[in-house]
Amino acid sequence: MISKIILIGNYKPDKQFSMYIFEVLMAEGYAKSKFKVDVIRPNEIFGKLGFISSSLFKWLGYIDKFLLFPVKLLCIRSLNFVLSRKVAYHICDHSNAFYLHFLPKSKTIITCHDVLAIRAGLGFTDTYCSATKSGRVLQKIILNALSGAKKMAAVSKFTLNQLKGIDTKSDKIKNWIYIHNALSEKFIPLLKDQIRAELSKYQQLIDKTIILHVGSDLERKNRKLLINMIYELQNNWDGILVLAGEALNEDLLELIQTLKVSDRVLQINNPTNIEIIALYSMCEAMIFPSYSEGFGWPIIEAQACGAPVITSNKAPMMNEVGGNAALYADPDDAHSFANQFLKLKDKKFRNEIVRLGFENAKRFDFDNTIQQYIELINK
Repeated sequence: MISKIILIGNYKPDKQFSMYIFEVLMAEGYAKSKFKVDVIRPNEIFGKLGFISSSLFKWLGYIDKFLLFPVKLLCIRSLNFVLSRKVAYHICDHSNAFYLHFLPKSKTIITCHDVLAIRAGLGFTDTYCSATKSGRVLQKIILNALSGAKKMAAVSKFTLNQLKGIDTKSDKIKNWIYIHNALSEKFIPLLKDQIRAELSKYQQLIDKTIILHVGSDLERKNRKLLINMIYELQNNWDGILVLAGEALNEDLLELIQTLKVSDRVLQINNPTNIEIIALYSMCEAMIFPSYSEGFGWPIIEAQACGAPVITSNKAPMMNEVGGNAALYADPDDAHSFANQFLKLKDKKFRNEIVRLGFENAKRFDFDNTIQQYIELINK
């Protein structure tokens, strides 16, 4: 039986915050299940020289990730083999699937969070992701490595099916399953005094109702719809749209100015976990109008904190993640999102959506998710 699990994490300068959260959750879960846990990742060595030229940063980082770190993996693997240690490896992010070439395939699992960038690199247009020439090469390398994995866990059935659709080695015997992302036990509703204390530095929120979006500034996150929706709601709602995550790009800032809704939009850049929980706990709704996702973590986080959720009528957000506890609308139609939001003015209807949300969030039980990963490791 496996007694130790080594988690392969991301290169820190890449700032993959959601992947870091997943890595921390898995480490906590494995440790709770009495495994010894180590987390390793590429060290920033050549990447530190990026200050010389920002254009060189990416390429210097590739040296750290694709030349130096594989050597480290081979050394760790060899040592564990010589000492007959009962070790398994978990590559936490599919974008690091390349490392599978330097690990024992029968003892290594990979979590696939989405195949959006890979499909974009292959020319699919429904991903709302762009791909540079070098990016397309990298994504083909990732896909080739993923296709060689014997043990894989996709975070949704939708993502698993998309991966199978582009698998380059479908003739191989594989144990590929889907395991939904776990919901951290930290996501619970905060009391009003706690909310006020955690968000005290945001004076604009005092005595205001808010619509919340949590996410990055990627095109597929569809923040443009949220700004248009606020414009639609001007005569029916006097709250503030809070965009928690990355700073807005120039196009969105220009749209805000054009629609004259700058006094209705608040950016909170890189909020802390507790600030996000506080925002979930106070918002009138968390709106998540993404065009494409591998899972859609904010949906269940918001529901676990008592926030009604309105999200896109697309997989996997619709049904697989949101279930019967979310409201759905066309991500190309700001008016339809606004109409769904206005339904929440009915207190009885809103309370029922919140109740269903709490129930739905229970499906993503932390302990159950970890147990499924342990079963996959031991197969």
